[in-house]
Amino acid sequence: MQISIAGLLILCLTLLSDPFMVWMPMGAQMAALLGAAVLLAVWAGFVMYERAPDEREAVHRMNAGRMAYLSGIVLLTVALVTEGLAHHIDPWISLTLATMVVVKLLSRFYSDRFQ
Repeated sequence: MQISIAGLLILCLTLLSDPFMVWMPMGAQMAALLGAAVLLAVWAGFVMYERAPDEREAVHRMNAGRMAYLSGIVLLTVALVTEGLAHHIDPWISLTLATMVVVKLLSRFYSDRFQ
């Protein structure tokens, strides 16, 4: 199920960004596609949960989360550098990068201090 949700999310995001300028959707089609992409992203990120019955699987889940975080940081940093060299930085990139780093630091502080 996780693979099909991820595949659907990638398909929706690809169709939404239209990287090859293949199609020109009408406003209603774009809104429906945007709604589907948002719902899939919310489902994949927040609603769909995983169970880790033993310690080994918990470590695999933590490693997957760490790799996802690091790949997000790398991709946002590359986007920030690329747009910085073009002298037009999208504020959402900076905001997302800062939010990821601050939440990681606060989470780490909380777990070190209170657990």
